[in-house]
Amino acid sequence: MSQNFVPETLKVQRQNYSLNKNKNERPKFIIPAKDTTVSHYAKMLGMSDEEFMKWTGLKSNVIKKGTKIPLPMDTVPQGKGIYALARKYNMSIEEFCKLNKIPKPYNEYKAKKDEEFYVKPYKLDSAKQKKQTAPSAPPVKELSKALSPDDELFSGAAGGVLLGAVPINNAQWGSSFTPKEIADKLEYEANDKWGAVGKKPFDDMLREINPKNVSAVLKEYADANDGRSLINRITSEITSKQSARKDAVMHIYDALAEEKFIPAENRKAFVQELDKQFDSFGMVNTEKLDAMIDEMLSKEVTQAQVITNNYSPVATNPDTKIKLTKKSGVYTAKQLQKDAIKSAQNEAGENFKQYCKDNNISYSDDKLDLSPLKRIPAPVVSNEKIVTAETELLAPTTTPNGKVVILNPGHGGYSSRTGYFDTGSYSFIKKANGKYAPLLEYEKMNIYAESTTDKLRSKGYAVIITNGHAQTISDQNSVSNIINKLETGAKGGKKYSKKDIVFVSLHADSQPGMSGTGICYDSRFENDSVLADTLKSNLNSDDWISSSLSERNWNVPKKGLQVLHQSEQIPSVLVEVEYVNGSKCQNLDSYNFQNRFENKLIAGLDEYFNLQ
Repeated sequence: MSQNFVPETLKVQRQNYSLNKNKNERPKFIIPAKDTTVSHYAKMLGMSDEEFMKWTGLKSNVIKKGTKIPLPMDTVPQGKGIYALARKYNMSIEEFCKLNKIPKPYNEYKAKKDEEFYVKPYKLDSAKQKKQTAPSAPPVKELSKALSPDDELFSGAAGGVLLGAVPINNAQWGSSFTPKEIADKLEYEANDKWGAVGKKPFDDMLREINPKNVSAVLKEYADANDGRSLINRITSEITSKQSARKDAVMHIYDALAEEKFIPAENRKAFVQELDKQFDSFGMVNTEKLDAMIDEMLSKEVTQAQVITNNYSPVATNPDTKIKLTKKSGVYTAKQLQKDAIKSAQNEAGENFKQYCKDNNISYSDDKLDLSPLKRIPAPVVSNEKIVTAETELLAPTTTPNGKVVILNPGHGGYSSRTGYFDTGSYSFIKKANGKYAPLLEYEKMNIYAESTTDKLRSKGYAVIITNGHAQTISDQNSVSNIINKLETGAKGGKKYSKKDIVFVSLHADSQPGMSGTGICYDSRFENDSVLADTLKSNLNSDDWISSSLSERNWNVPKKGLQVLHQSEQIPSVLVEVEYVNGSKCQNLDSYNFQNRFENKLIAGLDEYFNLQ
């Protein structure tokens, strides 16, 4: 490749390379013929002055005549393409190709053997939670060591970087990752490793696809990959096992079928076409499969179906009037929601200042992203009063075992006394765009509760999800009322004995510098103690999950954790899943941790009910 891969006015030491028709070569050094400003070269390379100085390790804005400036370069990983090299250095493919003067379409560019490309390396310091640091232009031969291809780094929606797999929680999508991040990560893994489908990194991200985000993931993937479908990418991974590829495709189909309420009988036709393609010779042709998926994507879903599918209570009309017990006047649901968002934003702004101080971060208002707080829901209202949110009895999806779990995702409700919305504990995490956003306990626990519900139902349990402000739950005897309905058959049409019902409240604590799962219970009641001990034993059988017990006695209703005030009726526990602050949020946001935690929790319930 000729010298015009860098601007013609860029003075280079020509003897440092020789042109070769069989491989593309780029100049490795800049050597100014006269004193020159950084801006001169930065503009030619499409960088800011600051970025160019970081890239080259320069300390001064003026480059002296004859100064030899190494340009960071590296080669494509063996068996891979330029996409893999770009992602290795946290660069978007567009940024990478512009820097290296590679024309569109980028996916048609084939790297020559030993061809070197300009890259923007970042060293990672695991002791500092993999924060980016300014590079110091390491020698060319050591550039390949600047980052390991196994580091959890990939492009964000706008060419940003998601570091250390510590994403912002996004309850809207039922995952800790946005659809764009899931699509990018799947493509990264498929590009980076042979036989990626069926391997842990790829499968972990694949499982993040669920009925809430599957349509968006499929669209993001196609948009980022010139219209290629995700299932085509999966089936084309011929070094992966056939069974793993089929399972991956069916995971996507099943999530989409659940989102779009596709009849179960339609699944058979899709499976038959998938089997037909794998049984044929040559590459799998996904043309018909893609057409089936496209037809499903085009199906409209009613609001009533969405409410049922997401285990959510019926939405409140924004103009519904509300009377509060501790405040005079009449409010609307829309007004309380607006006030809740504003109050939470003010609180987050003050807390972020302290967070920056505690973590040695230079504070500025524009570093804070308050958009997650706009997702605060409206209150659930009945007869002009704020009430606890409550689903119907969610029947088992397999043979019933006769047991019911009342599952409470902690916080996330309005006080019927004051109208205050309780977000629960929260911390701040860095997003792909470099800003910090609140990680909210109530959103994360909603994700855990919905996933746990699916697993419980698949094991024969019936489930009721109820959540809201602790004061509202306590004041209105919400749990006691549910128990009474279950005993009389008013909830689900079948009568249940109290001995077949348990209450589990899921929380995420905020205390920094601590680790482990805490189980709180009321030691006045023997069954509470037995349930807590059983859950603790099962959680502790996994070396990733540690559990401690905390005995709490609440003789006065105003003290303690109000959500357990009604525990004298049925065995009840409050489980602190993990801590929100610091590196512990990586556990909270990890699919593997969540999956293992939920499985051990359910194993503990099985043992308590003698269902093993």
